[in-house]
Amino acid sequence: METLILETTTEKSCIALWDNGKTTQYVPLSGGPELSKCIAAQVSDLIQKYSCRPKAVAFGEGPGSFTGARVGAALAKSLAFGWQIPLSSFCSMKTFIPQEEGIFAVLVDARMGGIHFLRGEKKGDLIRFEGSPLLLPPQALEQTLQEIPLLLSPHPHLIEKRIARHCVETIPSFFLI
Repeated sequence: METLILETTTEKSCIALWDNGKTTQYVPLSGGPELSKCIAAQVSDLIQKYSCRPKAVAFGEGPGSFTGARVGAALAKSLAFGWQIPLSSFCSMKTFIPQEEGIFAVLVDARMGGIHFLRGEKKGDLIRFEGSPLLLPPQALEQTLQEIPLLLSPHPHLIEKRIARHCVETIPSFFLI
């Protein structure tokens, strides 16, 4: 079932068409104030270019930018209502998946003194996450991160300023066609 995906909660915002568990098309989006100005037109362009009508719409619910989440949710809800198709949401942090196997953590700067943290493990094609994202102060996070070999972030330069560990910049996994 072809699904339109809207991820607007981080600096790695995008729209994608997803069909049977695989990305068929994707478009990276500008973040920040430009997002709300261009996202509807870019969705329209994507749908017209590939002559498709999605059977469902999904949007990233965060954590991340509150305004970005609202923009994505509002557009997704409007499209689903107008097209009379199912609407769903997903945890934005669960779209950041490493290429290699092993234990990893996804870190997103909360911009208010904390860092969103989600621990996961990849074994072959199986990805397992532990619970829901947590909002932790950087000091508490440093102890937790000592046992995690790989850190992923959509904006590692912000995370690295707050903790003394290197992060790998990553993009949402549905970018990986």
